[in-house]
Amino acid sequence: MANAKINFGVLLPTREAVMSGRAEPATLIQLAERAEVLGFGSVWVGDSLTARPRIDALTTLAAVGARTQRVRLGTSIFLAALRNPILLAYQLASLDWITGGRIDFGVGYGRPKEPAAESEFRMLGLDPAARIKMSEEVIEIMRRLWRENDVSHAGRFTSFEHVTVEPKPVQPSGVPIWVASNNVEPGLKRVARLGDAWINNIKSPELFGECWQKIRAYASAAGRDPESIHASIYFTLAAGGKDAVVEGQTFLAKYYNRSFEAVANAMLCVTGSWDEVIDWMEKYLEAGARTVVLRFAANDQLRALESCAEALDRRGFLC
Repeated sequence: MANAKINFGVLLPTREAVMSGRAEPATLIQLAERAEVLGFGSVWVGDSLTARPRIDALTTLAAVGARTQRVRLGTSIFLAALRNPILLAYQLASLDWITGGRIDFGVGYGRPKEPAAESEFRMLGLDPAARIKMSEEVIEIMRRLWRENDVSHAGRFTSFEHVTVEPKPVQPSGVPIWVASNNVEPGLKRVARLGDAWINNIKSPELFGECWQKIRAYASAAGRDPESIHASIYFTLAAGGKDAVVEGQTFLAKYYNRSFEAVANAMLCVTGSWDEVIDWMEKYLEAGARTVVLRFAANDQLRALESCAEALDRRGFLC
C-alpha cells in the first residue's frame, strides 16, 4: 500500500555508540546523511542520562541538522521532566531555528518502578512518581514560551515571572510535540489533549488501531480536530536471512541485558525476511500510522539501512 504521505524514519544508534566504547561520531552522521539520500523522511534519537548512557540527544540533532537539508529531526523519546522547561524551550527553539524548522519533539516518561530509570530523577532532586505531571507542565510552559512574550507561570513544579525566549521556533505554532503512550487509558487521553502526534510501540496492529480510534474520539470530545493529530509507530526490527535475525536477537538481548524473549514480550520487535517484516509494518499503516520510526537491531547499522531502503523501494515505498 504505497503512500506518498507515509514517512519512514530511522533511529540513530546513540546508545550503541557508547556501548561500543569507541569514539566514532562520523558513523552517526554518515547514517543520517545516507538516510536522507535514500529517501527516508526523518531521523530520530533516544534520550537517557545515566540509565542507558548515550550521546546527548539535542547535541546529536544539532550535528545532524548541520549535515542534512531535508529530513526531519526528532526525539523518540525525550525525558522532558528531567530538564528545566525554560532552558529546554530555549534549546529546542534554537535548534528549530538552526535547522530551518525541522524539529519534532517526542516526549516520554521513563519506565515506572525501574530502579535505573527512577534514579535519573532522584539524582536531580526530582520525584519519579511525579514524572508525568511534570512532563505535562513542561509541555504547557514550552508552548507558551514559543508563542508568547513576557510569560509568567505559577505551577506545581515551576514558577517564574516575565520571561521571553528568543529566538522563537521557525515552525509557526512552535516545535510539534509527539506524546508517547501505549495502551494506557490516561496516556491515550493525554495524547488527545496535548499531542500534535502520538508515538508508541504497541505490539499488535489491531490494538494500535483500537487505541488510535480512542485518541481520535477523546480529541473530538475535548474540542480538538482529530485530523490535527499524527499517528506513528516505533518499530524495532531484525530483517533478512537467518543470520540477520539471530544477530538482531542477540543485539537486543545485550542492549537490555535480558533474554530476547523477555524483550519481545515487553515491546514491539519484528523479525523475519524483509517481506515478512514489511507485511507486519503495513498492518500498522492500514490501522492509521503515518510515520514509522525504524530501529535496526543490527551490528552494522549502515548495512541494515541500505537493505531496508532496497526492500521498501521494492515494495513501492521511498519513491
